[in-house]
Amino acid sequence: MKRTFWILLSLFCVLLWPAVVIQSIAAEPAESDPAVMEELEPEVEDMRDPEALAELKKATDFLVAQPRLKLKARIFYDVIQDDGRRLQFEKNGEISLQRPNQLYVESRHDDGIWRKLWYQGETLSIADLSKNRHTQVKAPPTIDETLDMVETLIKEPQPLADLLYSDLDHLDEQAIEADIVGDSLLQDVPCVHLAFRGETVDWQLWVEQGENPYIRKVAVSYREVPGSPQYIALINDWETPKRFNDDLFTFVVPKDSEWIKILMPMPRKTEEGGPQ
Repeated sequence: MKRTFWILLSLFCVLLWPAVVIQSIAAEPAESDPAVMEELEPEVEDMRDPEALAELKKATDFLVAQPRLKLKARIFYDVIQDDGRRLQFEKNGEISLQRPNQLYVESRHDDGIWRKLWYQGETLSIADLSKNRHTQVKAPPTIDETLDMVETLIKEPQPLADLLYSDLDHLDEQAIEADIVGDSLLQDVPCVHLAFRGETVDWQLWVEQGENPYIRKVAVSYREVPGSPQYIALINDWETPKRFNDDLFTFVVPKDSEWIKILMPMPRKTEEGGPQ
């Protein structure tokens, strides 16, 4: 049965509105009157609710301001089969981040795959504990650049990657529509439910209400991918520790683990930041 992982598609989308040219039907065109042209120029409807964007900014500013973050999430993702069937799979993950250059990730999949990732300074280590293999490569000097590289390397859904960057303005910039769906009670936590639309991707966020606007749920739908697969991440636990144990980000080779060589792609350069 097909179970192909694919790279998380870019959420960076640019909407280009075509200019509308209104020509005079006079036999001999006269010089355009700026006042008339301004009156005739059609208005583009703004489909971005300012209150929804304000809620998004409050949440992203809060996350970016944290020097250390720890979260646990339960993630569901679709894999569309060759015959069009939609199959859903699950993984559980834990992420610890210390800006600007330390990251630890652990994920357990429902098919038994168990992986860990350590990033410290300019070294990236990955261990597949389910197959008792590991590798270690040189990495960029920041978490942001390393996230770009990991996304290219692992080639499987990374629905939470956007929340780990040091600049989250792209989540606002890519939205051509933004709405507040309403209040929502998510795992007994009062949240505000936000919905956004890009050129090819829809995404929803559930933001905790109050002084700590943690993002408690993420749902991403890829409209133009055959079958419109969706990823859903329930973030069960957020922490902002004052410090982490010194050895959390330090890779230790698992006993009897086999070292494997991998071909490391170059990090993709972007102008706006965030994964592409």
